[in-house]
Amino acid sequence: MKSLLMTCLLVLLVVPMLATAQPVTGIFNSTDLGGQLLTGRASTWRSGINSGLPHVLHVQSWDGTTLGAQWEISCAIETTPFDVVDNRVNGVGTIVYTSHFEGGDFTFFAGGWPWGDGTGTLGSTTLITTVQYIMINGVSTGVAAVVNGNTSGQFDDGCALNFAIGNGSGVGETTSLDPSIMLPAYYPVFLDGTCNQAAAGSEFGTWGTVSTITISIDCSVGNEAETWGGVKAVYR
Repeated sequence: MKSLLMTCLLVLLVVPMLATAQPVTGIFNSTDLGGQLLTGRASTWRSGINSGLPHVLHVQSWDGTTLGAQWEISCAIETTPFDVVDNRVNGVGTIVYTSHFEGGDFTFFAGGWPWGDGTGTLGSTTLITTVQYIMINGVSTGVAAVVNGNTSGQFDDGCALNFAIGNGSGVGETTSLDPSIMLPAYYPVFLDGTCNQAAAGSEFGTWGTVSTITISIDCSVGNEAETWGGVKAVYR
């Protein structure tokens, strides 16, 4: 009986340790770069069907069946208009949009991954969207969008995170030109300015994919990096 009791106690002690792990220092790549980090899908909410601030970012891993089983970024908020550089000549070329988001949080879910797991908060996020335009029936028309971006943050235990997206693509957006276009299934739900799921009738914004991802985790900072300035100083 005493042996059985000791075995049960050991199981109770070991199971929680197996369920979670601390973040692990290293550089980790997405599956399209030969790593184990899943690529993802993203949505960006806006207050109007065509435009409007704030914009709220929501990104989740995608394994072809399930959203957010491995990692998630949510509630990064853009409150100022994006920067615009129009490189078109006679309607042909690119327009580059640079968006600046602040705050939000991230989660790496438990699963025995080489980077460990954990939750934390984000600092600044920058997304650069390049839209390619061509002339269609005499109108300069956007036909493709590529997104690059990066964000940084801090795990709850003090480890620092950098998260870089090398390639993403715009898939769709809501528009008054065709109000029937809505966020498809299997994309992250729109989060509104309060970081709650947008109400029916207010589900406006854009959506797309994210890939070619590299993350770096640095736990050498320990718990000393208590401010964003401290986190960023690690990478200067």
